[in-house]
Amino acid sequence: MKKDLARKLPVVTRGWRQMADATLAEFGVSNSMAWCLIYLDRLGPDARQTELAQEIGISQPSTVRVLDQLEQAGLVERLRDPDDKRSNRLVVTGRGSDLLAKIEGRLTELRIALFDGIADQDIAAMLRVVDLLSDRIADRRL
Repeated sequence: MKKDLARKLPVVTRGWRQMADATLAEFGVSNSMAWCLIYLDRLGPDARQTELAQEIGISQPSTVRVLDQLEQAGLVERLRDPDDKRSNRLVVTGRGSDLLAKIEGRLTELRIALFDGIADQDIAAMLRVVDLLSDRIADRRL
């Protein structure tokens, strides 16, 4: 069973990402721009560029390119960090917040359809397993 789970997790992850990416395409922004916005929103107000890059798991130069696109589209604003002049804080603009609300609404619809008929206790059990695996993987990276 453990071998089956290890084999199926990446397949499920890829499948979810493909479904979500197809949904994001509806909004007229690139997937990288949309995911950047989503993760930025999850990080909360005044997140730093470095935090965003780490959260998404992409390089700093790639993050800068996507942020340039988001800023040009009026979805994000970069502000100098008053505590660290070498760093920028990122703020989602009103236009960015409007787009995020639409994106999150569609992703919520997708999750509802995907999880339809799966008991909450089964989802809770899976979350416990995934969290445990994530912790063990993180411990081994040290």
